[in-house]
Amino acid sequence: MSVDLLRNRDTTSPLGSFDGNVAALARIRGETYFITTNADYVPDVPSIQEPHALFLREDMRYGTDDPTLWPQQWSARYCHLAAIAKKGSRPELDVMWWDPTPYDFIVGSAVTRGLGRLRNRCIEKFLPFVNDITAQCKDLPQKSRTPLFGELIQAILMMIEQLQTLPTTYNKTVFLTTSLQRACLELDALYYYMTLYKPRMENYLSTPSQNTSLAQCMGAFTAAPFVAQQLWSAGLPFWFFRPTYVFDNENILAVVPLLEPSSVIHNPAGEGAPTIIYSGNSTDEKIGAIHHAAAQTSWYRDPFATACTSSNSLTPPAATHPTAVSHVASTSVPSSSVPRSSHQSARTSDRSPHESKTPSKAPRKEPAKDQRHKFTTLSVPEMPPSIVAWAEALAAVDRSVTPFTSDAADRRYVLPEPALLINSTPERQRKFLHHWNLLRDGFIYMLSQPQHVQLLTAAEWRDILEGLITKRGHPNSKTYRRSAQLEDRIRPVLEVCNLTSAEGFPVPLESLPEFSLAQTREIVWEVAETNFRFEFCALDRRASKKDRLEEVKRCFAGHMLIGAPLEMSKCGLAANTSEQRHRYILRAAILMLDWVTKSPRPPAIMPSIARLLNWSPSHMQALESAVCRYYTQTFWEYFGRAAVVPLCLDHDISK
Repeated sequence: MSVDLLRNRDTTSPLGSFDGNVAALARIRGETYFITTNADYVPDVPSIQEPHALFLREDMRYGTDDPTLWPQQWSARYCHLAAIAKKGSRPELDVMWWDPTPYDFIVGSAVTRGLGRLRNRCIEKFLPFVNDITAQCKDLPQKSRTPLFGELIQAILMMIEQLQTLPTTYNKTVFLTTSLQRACLELDALYYYMTLYKPRMENYLSTPSQNTSLAQCMGAFTAAPFVAQQLWSAGLPFWFFRPTYVFDNENILAVVPLLEPSSVIHNPAGEGAPTIIYSGNSTDEKIGAIHHAAAQTSWYRDPFATACTSSNSLTPPAATHPTAVSHVASTSVPSSSVPRSSHQSARTSDRSPHESKTPSKAPRKEPAKDQRHKFTTLSVPEMPPSIVAWAEALAAVDRSVTPFTSDAADRRYVLPEPALLINSTPERQRKFLHHWNLLRDGFIYMLSQPQHVQLLTAAEWRDILEGLITKRGHPNSKTYRRSAQLEDRIRPVLEVCNLTSAEGFPVPLESLPEFSLAQTREIVWEVAETNFRFEFCALDRRASKKDRLEEVKRCFAGHMLIGAPLEMSKCGLAANTSEQRHRYILRAAILMLDWVTKSPRPPAIMPSIARLLNWSPSHMQALESAVCRYYTQTFWEYFGRAAVVPLCLDHDISK
């Protein structure tokens, strides 16, 4: 049945929410509808047609199902989608539609040439907006902050961190970038929806002010008269669709053809992209699936949790009484050992700590003769300076306390034990450092992939640093089996880089580059810092029986796990003054209140510290000493080896 949409046309009468500045006819689910709008165009309606598959396109976006590219059907759960800014509407948001190219992708070494990162200058384009919008959202009244605010802010910060730190493939980098752009646009829309448009919508029975211009936003489709009235009052674009048989006295000024999504890419993404992530026609479920897909981007998992330790672990005892004290947890620090600067190098002796009378003790095991004593600082120039409180705490660990675990996997390392890189001859140092530089991105990549287990013994890391990562020896020999196992460990990296094997290892001595003292220390610092951060997260998870990654990350400068910039070597726990270190120490101490340990918790770590506002320098130093000693002792009890403790750098950091 044909219908004359212009039969009531009256240019002198004001338009209402059910009238149309323009209108169009469309076939929706096999029926003819007329669509009226307060805008000057009517988008095609593919997003509200029959149920269909939701999947990534070549540009790593979702075509007309992407709320940042095309209007969606109104969702009461995701009301803010209608307020997403249109492309080109605000100059400060232009980066949100920027498409990365291979030129923006920095690849790694020849070994890991399939892995890389987005250039820093590209990431920096997002930071002013991210800083501004997150600050504005945090200033909102509590009643205006829905849970979605926190979810989007956390997602944005996580994706920024991943882009800054994690080496990955080009396609995954583009997907992460488009996910970040979408989250930023959604957060911006949510802020303006709550502060500007929602108050207008709540007064939907009032006629919009003549000064209210139509917002340059995505808008929404709706079949609900109530929603059409609300969006009309808010000044947001909307497209109100109804069957043609209900057309009555609506005043429509012009009829236009449907606007085709010609600028939206429709071709499916290439190989390696996620498959269909949703099939259906619900806006709520579709947007939820998009959010879930972005959250599934590679992220942290506890490497130690993948080891099967249940059969070899000893059951942790009940928490010790908070006032119980042993010499291990003592907060009384001799004046000679009070840290005056986090950059002072601590050289400790191998003497045994005093023995306490705790029942769960075993004869103290001394390190094998061919092993370095890992509870003391390696005294070589290439080792970055120690942080005094941490070095003293490591030396004071009471190893006569029987650890909870006897599993060998707990004595493995996430990355090489830092001293391993430099505790050798100058030639081997160069070899180890160069091989690590070649392989670093690959191992960092595997750390970020939940499906890959990466825990290696010191001997296995030594073989890797020696460059012994390809099969060698007789097929029936132990050497062959060990080298084959190591090659299998790095196979995920080889596969993602389209390599069948790691060629060119070990690198000939004459081809090894020279490393300055500063370069060497920077490499060792990063390895130590990454080890420490992962170990801290794993220890807190075991000792507290809680999953609270974000809280643990707040104990670290930069609040990140991987890829901490060198500038962080002078911040956080490595800052120059106790005042600067204190807030990080305090956060760690508060987490430690939940730890279950054999050794008594130091009296300095008490529940009241969270409420204490005025700290004297001596109290801050006492708490720092207690936290460091409690950490290193607890790590011994849960992992049966020396913890990797943080270090610092005292030279000028090159840009």
